[in-house]
Amino acid sequence: MDILNTQNATILGRNMNLRKLLERKVRQHGDKPFIIFVDKDQNEEILTYEQFDETVNRLANWLLQKGIQKGDFVLTHLPNSSGFAVATHACTKIGAVMIPSIIFDVAEDLEYKLNFSEAKMVITDGEYYPMFQSIRSKCPSVKDILIYRSEGDIPGTHAWHDILAESSTELDVFEIDPLDTAQMLFTSGTTARPKGVSLTHANFLYIGETCAKSFAVTPDDRYLLVLPLFHVNAQCISYWPCLTAGASIVICETFSATHFTSLIRKYDCTLCSLVSATLRMILAQPEHPLDGESRMWRCPYAIAISDDEWDTFERRFNTTLLDLYGLTETLAPCTIMPIWGEHRRGSVGWPNPGMEVKIVDDNRNEVPIGETGEIAIKGEPGISLFKEYYRNPEATARDLDGKWFFSGDYGKLDEEGYVYFLDRKKDVIQRAAENISAPEVERVLNDHPAVEESCVIAVPDPIRDEAVMGIIRFSEGASATEEELTEFCKERMAKFKVPQFYIFQEEDFPKTSIGKLRKNIIRADVLKDWDTPK
Repeated sequence: MDILNTQNATILGRNMNLRKLLERKVRQHGDKPFIIFVDKDQNEEILTYEQFDETVNRLANWLLQKGIQKGDFVLTHLPNSSGFAVATHACTKIGAVMIPSIIFDVAEDLEYKLNFSEAKMVITDGEYYPMFQSIRSKCPSVKDILIYRSEGDIPGTHAWHDILAESSTELDVFEIDPLDTAQMLFTSGTTARPKGVSLTHANFLYIGETCAKSFAVTPDDRYLLVLPLFHVNAQCISYWPCLTAGASIVICETFSATHFTSLIRKYDCTLCSLVSATLRMILAQPEHPLDGESRMWRCPYAIAISDDEWDTFERRFNTTLLDLYGLTETLAPCTIMPIWGEHRRGSVGWPNPGMEVKIVDDNRNEVPIGETGEIAIKGEPGISLFKEYYRNPEATARDLDGKWFFSGDYGKLDEEGYVYFLDRKKDVIQRAAENISAPEVERVLNDHPAVEESCVIAVPDPIRDEAVMGIIRFSEGASATEEELTEFCKERMAKFKVPQFYIFQEEDFPKTSIGKLRKNIIRADVLKDWDTPK
C-alpha cells in the first residue's frame, strides 16, 4: 500500500508518525499546558508541551537501556494519569508497542496478555504489583517491572522518579513507518479469550485529525477527559484529537459525578466525551446555578440514551451532544453526528472521511435502504481500520474482508446516509462502556466444580446499560449458592464481568443442531418476566 497517496488520511501526506506529531506540537506550543492531571484526591499536576516531551524522552532512553527495541511489547497497567500518557509516547518514539491493560484485570487476565504478546516490560502502580508478583514466574518474557507510584521501594522493581532523574532528555531518531504497530488493545467478542487488535501510528494520526475536525477542536480548547485511557474511546475521541489540535487536556484519574461540574468550571473546559452511564450519573446530581454558564458547547457521547435524558443534559449544560458509533477495530468512532449539520435523533451520524458504511444480510449481500442488517465499514486497514488481529489470521480474514470490516452489530441507513445503530449481533454485554464477552464469563462459570453448563446473557440496567446474568445448570447432585459462584468468579476475572444476577435451572438449554446455545430464545424467555431489582 502506498500510504502517501491514500485519500483517507490527509496527515499521512506528510509521512508522519506519532513521534513527529508530538515534536511538531512541542515546537508550536512549547510553554503551553498540555496535560493537567487531577488525581483521585483532587491533587493537580501540570505539564507543558515541552515538559511533557522531556519526560517522554527520559523514559524512552531508559527503555532503550533496558533492552526494549522496535516491535517489543510493553504492558501498562495504570489508571488515568500523566504517567499513562508519558508511557504511551515513550513507546511510540522508539517503535515499541504498548499494551494498555484494563486496571480491573485479574492475575489470570494479565498472565494471558503477557504470554500471548511475550511482553518484555510492565509499567504499573505499586497497588497492583502483588498481582504481577504472583504471576511473574509464569511469564518468562517479562524482564523488568517499572513502578509509577508507590508508598515505598519495592525490591526487584524500578522506581519511576529514580529512572527519570538518571535519564537524558536527548533521544536518538528511529525509523518508524506510519503503518508500524503503536498499540495492541484487547477486545472482547464471541470467543472465550480476548483478541489483540493491532493499531498503527497511522491509525492514531488518522483518527486524531478526523475527530479534531469533526469536533472543531482548536488550540484554545480544554478537553475534560474522564473516561479510562486504556480504552480506545478515551484515546481516539479525546486524547489524540486534543494533541493533534494543540489543545490542553484535563485528565481525571477517576470519574466522579459529584466533581464533574466543578471541574468543568475550574478548568474552563470547552468539551468532554461521555458514555450513557457517566451521563446518567451526572444528571442524578443536583443542578448547580452555574451549570449552564460553562464553555462546554459540544459533548461527543456514545451509547443510546432516552430523549428525556438527551434534552435535560443539553438544557442543563447549554451544550450539544454529538452521537457517534464505533469499535476498537474502527478506532472508536467510524460515524459521527455532523457538528454543523442536521442532528437526527436516534442516528449515530455519517461515516468519517474516507470511510463508507453499508448494511448487509447474513450472506454479506447489501440490503435496501431502511432495512436492518449487519453494519459493514469500509476503510483502509492500518489507517482508518485496524491493521490485524495479532497472531490470529483466521479472525482477521473473517472480520476484515479486503477493505470491509464486518462489525457484528445490527443497524440501518436512511436515504440521506445517516447511520442507525440498533443492536449487537456478537455475544457481547456492554456494562458502563465496558465490553464483556459472554463466552469468557461462561468459561469461568463452567470451571466451577458444581456447574455442568452455563449461559450468560445481558439484562437491562437503568444506569450502566446492561447487567450480567448467569443461568446455571448444576451437575447431578451438586449445587452452589450465588455468593459462592460470585466469589469463584471474582478470583478469576475482572469485577465488572462477574454476574450480578443468577438463575438456576434443571432442564437443558435449547441448542442449535451443532450444539450452540440458542441465546435469542433463552434471553426472550428471561426478559418477558424481567424487572430490574432496585
